[in-house]
Amino acid sequence: MKHSPRARLARRVAVALFVLAVGLAALAVGCRGGGGGGDVKDVDAAELLRRAAERMDGVRSMRFLLEHQNGKAEILNGLLMERAEGAVAGADRLTVEVLAQAGPLNAKIGIVILPDQSWITNPLTGRWERQQVTIASLFDPASGVTALMRSVTSPRVTGREQAGVVDAYVVEAKVDSGELALFASGAPSGRELTAKAWIGVADPLVHRIEVTGAITTAEPANLVRRLTLRDFGAEIAIEPPR
Repeated sequence: MKHSPRARLARRVAVALFVLAVGLAALAVGCRGGGGGGDVKDVDAAELLRRAAERMDGVRSMRFLLEHQNGKAEILNGLLMERAEGAVAGADRLTVEVLAQAGPLNAKIGIVILPDQSWITNPLTGRWERQQVTIASLFDPASGVTALMRSVTSPRVTGREQAGVVDAYVVEAKVDSGELALFASGAPSGRELTAKAWIGVADPLVHRIEVTGAITTAEPANLVRRLTLRDFGAEIAIEPPR
């Protein structure tokens, strides 16, 4: 049976509308299941932080990148750190290269810490020198992240985002400056800062932390410390410098 031109046009329009509706429905499902901005209203922030702390307790090695935005932070011997990248293996083995400022000079400084000895490069000569440095006196990504997860207050899950290639919950919370041994050993308490953590959805490892605010009076109020973690549990060999 033949259809009139008007009937054929109406049929084409109906088919097109059906295809469009199916496509929009699929897009909506894809957005709900994706890694950005998923529904997080039923996620218990305190429980998520507890599980993250327990999970990080079991991590003995990792690689890290610590960056500063809007300023620098003091570490050893008056050195102002802008960026630090390295690895930690166990409680007493760490290697890191620090982009720092020593007075008017910018320098790359290497630090190697082993159980019974440690070295740091001289910022003027670039040569390795023996110096008594411990992870606790510098910054300890392994225990520091766990302690931070357990010390924040008023946590809330604000969304889901990608942390590198990992789908992660984003948790915002408040933290007292005295609890930030991760970034500043012996920091004075009494200053409230804002902390954000990116915690894996499938596995509650902490992939990124950002802390905004000054820990000491010498730091700018809008200083942002950003710590990115990866290669959890990797085989990392940390040897004396040559």
